[in-house]
Amino acid sequence: MPSTSDNALASLQATAFTARCHNAYFRQKQLKSLHDVLRNDSSVIKDAISQDSHVSEGEAATEVAVALDVVREHYDSVDAKKELAEEYRVTNGKDASDRREPLGVVYIEPLRTHTPFFSTVVAVSAALAAGNCVALKVENNTRTLPSLLRTLLSKALEADTFAVVSSDPSTESLATCLQVRQETHISQPNYTQLASPKSRVIAVVDRTADLAVAAEHLVTARFSFGGTSPYAPDLVLVNEFVKKEFLEHVMRQSIRFLAGPNGSANTSTTKAQKPGSRTAEAFQALSSSEDWNLSVVTQGDNGAIVELSDLTALPLKSSQPIFSISATTSLEHAISLIDEDTEPQDTLLAAYFFGTPSAGKYLSQFIKADVSFANHIPYRLLLGPAAPSTQAIDIEKRYTTHHFTRASPAFITPPSSQTTISAAVASKDSRKASADLLAKATQEIKEKKRAEWIAIGYFEQGILLGLGLVGIPLLAAFGTSLYHGVGYGVSYGLRRWRK
Repeated sequence: MPSTSDNALASLQATAFTARCHNAYFRQKQLKSLHDVLRNDSSVIKDAISQDSHVSEGEAATEVAVALDVVREHYDSVDAKKELAEEYRVTNGKDASDRREPLGVVYIEPLRTHTPFFSTVVAVSAALAAGNCVALKVENNTRTLPSLLRTLLSKALEADTFAVVSSDPSTESLATCLQVRQETHISQPNYTQLASPKSRVIAVVDRTADLAVAAEHLVTARFSFGGTSPYAPDLVLVNEFVKKEFLEHVMRQSIRFLAGPNGSANTSTTKAQKPGSRTAEAFQALSSSEDWNLSVVTQGDNGAIVELSDLTALPLKSSQPIFSISATTSLEHAISLIDEDTEPQDTLLAAYFFGTPSAGKYLSQFIKADVSFANHIPYRLLLGPAAPSTQAIDIEKRYTTHHFTRASPAFITPPSSQTTISAAVASKDSRKASADLLAKATQEIKEKKRAEWIAIGYFEQGILLGLGLVGIPLLAAFGTSLYHGVGYGVSYGLRRWRK
């Protein structure tokens, strides 16, 4: 017997077949209604977020504000006049090579703990803007926000285009829709699944970095929104020559996050200290590992900063506010640590590089990551789920309408090769035409000449710098010797001539 979730998907599929959601004005109406309902209850939503999660009132307000902005952006992106003109391109003798159509029904499983409001709204609004029906999974639990979302979204959206379910539908039902999996880990998603990866995030701080900027961005990324963001750095690798100064900046930046109600944070360099209860389990896992030695740099009620020395493996993905740092001797050392601990087919979820632009280019080239950022971390990235793997990342909205549509091009203009191919396959003299076509295709490719300059890359810069440091003193010594040698020879010749 079909479950309630299966029946809900079947009902949405029936609506999708009518193409009702394709209409631009209907999509605008849905998005406007969604924005109105959420903005009218924004204070209630903010309070629910604060009650359910370990975030500040300011962070809760930010989550609501950014989510509402995303709905507004999707609403503004729907241009009914433009879409009508694009719909009739073939009628008017024009190709519609970039035409896309909605996938029909989208099943969304949002994050449960990290910014659940934003994670839900960005997926739902993008799916609606693309012209789909939506089934949203909202589990029955004691939290305040899930029941509030169930009520508000059902009020805002039409019942035959939107449904709330409390459990996963059957495999057969899911096969008929696009799945957005923010919570469930899927190691190898197929083309019907937008899955958020659970990969690690690593930062590398070079000795050439602006340490104050690096500390501000990395501390904010690790500790904001309760330290649960998928894009929070799991490990910061810093050059040993600047580690002490970098840690001083990190400690100054972290006080506002680590201090609890009493406003204090403790410093320590021993293993005896224990962070607060929120991080106790993660701290215990770090302490018991044989892959490094751990010492606590500083700690507070809301997290800790630890140093991992003698590192032989990278720590696992963490959703706890623990800032882990480890020293490296060079960029190559950092690359080798990451490369040796990562399977060939795996990539980092994100990588943050702080240093000169050339160092950022070098690191992004040799450290495999879904996305890399040099000398900054976009704070909007910290909200919501990890971007779907194998897809281009959208930092601002996380999901775009392209994620929820499929390519469906339509052509009326024959391609430029039509005449040549037609002569070879459809004309009476096809043998000669095909022979000419083959003769042309088998002509040797003319090799392109390389530009007469040499690109100066990261390694070349080091080589030239080394040659400069060593070569210039040698040339100076040689020139000095030559000068004195010539002078001695001339004076010796004059003395011989006078005699």
